[in-house]
Formats: sequence, structure tokens, C-alpha cells
Amino acid sequence: MINIALIISAFSFMEFVAWFNHKYVMHGFLWKWHVDHHRKDRQKALPEKTEDKKLEKNDLFFLVYAVPAIVLLIIGFTISYYPIVYIGIGITLYGLTYFIIHDVIIHKRLNIPFLQKLRNPLIKAIIKAHTAHHWPKSKNDFNNFGLLIFPKQFFKD
Repeated sequence: MINIALIISAFSFMEFVAWFNHKYVMHGFLWKWHVDHHRKDRQKALPEKTEDKKLEKNDLFFLVYAVPAIVLLIIGFTISYYPIVYIGIGITLYGLTYFIIHDVIIHKRLNIPFLQKLRNPLIKAIIKAHTAHHWPKSKNDFNNFGLLIFPKQFFKD
């Protein structure tokens, strides 16, 4: 039971890590990596199909996020200390979730039709919140730096 709790805790904690890094690192001192992800923000369309390049400098952040998970998994398996393995699994699952939602469902950087057709209320709200970040109507809209946690206003139709 503690193993599942560690996975869920690590996964949940990563949303806050992602929010903090998105606001203060990506939109801060590493804007030079992140700027190409926002290069088409002034277009009128939803943020899908805005990526005409297969890879962006912004993709370097996936490597940055993956390193701690990989290190935890390797160390945990090497020394047979499994609590850090479960933390590494939680971080990895968050990364996979982020990739599927952000890169596949929202931006459609990979064509996986059954995922891109998902439109349940949570997915719709996530897309609206992410759209508000790319195309803010107000200063508050641009403050949507997380992926899974955002103001409830985005659940409204």
C-alpha cells in the first residue's frame, strides 16, 4: 500500500514542480528554450497543429524532467531500495501523462487519433486552460502554468 502511496504522491508533486518550473524557469531564465513553443501564440486557432517542427528546443525540458526519474530508478534497483523506485515510477508516469495530454491531445505533435478524439469534461477543461495560457484574454489567463490543476472556470462551457 505504501508503494502506491509513493507513486501517487510523486505523481501529484510533479504537477507542482511542473507549475513552478513552467512559471519561473521556462518563462524565466530558460525562456530561450521555451520560446519556440510559444512562437505561434498570436494565431487565432487552438494550439493544435501549431508545431511545424518535429522537435523544439522546448523538448529539452523532457530530458531535464526525465533525469531525476532515471537516476532514482537506477539507484533504487541497484541498491534494492524500492521506495525510491516507486518515486521514480510516479515521476515517470507524470511525464507520460504530460506528454500524452500536452503533446498528443492538445498540440497533436503525434497523430494518435483515438487519443486526439477524447473530449470528456476534464480533457475539455485542460485544453481550455492550456489555450488560455497560449492565448490569454486577460493577465489572469496567462497564469495557467500547470497542466492538471487550474481554475474551475475552465470547466464551464
